[in-house]
Amino acid sequence: MAQRYGIKQKSGWKITAGITLFLGLPWLMWSAWHFANPEIRVTLISFQNVKNDSIEITYKIDRRDPSNPLTCTLVARDIDKNVVGEIEDKVPASMQSTIAISRTIPARITPVNAAVLECRAARG
Repeated sequence: MAQRYGIKQKSGWKITAGITLFLGLPWLMWSAWHFANPEIRVTLISFQNVKNDSIEITYKIDRRDPSNPLTCTLVARDIDKNVVGEIEDKVPASMQSTIAISRTIPARITPVNAAVLECRAARG
């Protein structure tokens, strides 16, 4: 009958698409939330040349679990974007999830900007 009246046999693409959507949509929502809200978020507030051999940097840390101490890598750069100073800043555990920190980075030549390379959980 199907051949006589031109009715095509059903294919399973709708079932496959439904299963993919059923499994893929929750994963997509979870991954979007997870990567949009990281454990540690660092925001550069400002940097200022205080002396010819150092630069002051102010940055903000937002963290989900403030009871964990952090180690942040701060760098100072010269006019050619070469790293001329670097320090490891220890951020102690606290009760606040958001904290603003100011530090001075010593440099071997005159720095023109500063940055936070990364913040990570402190090791033992």
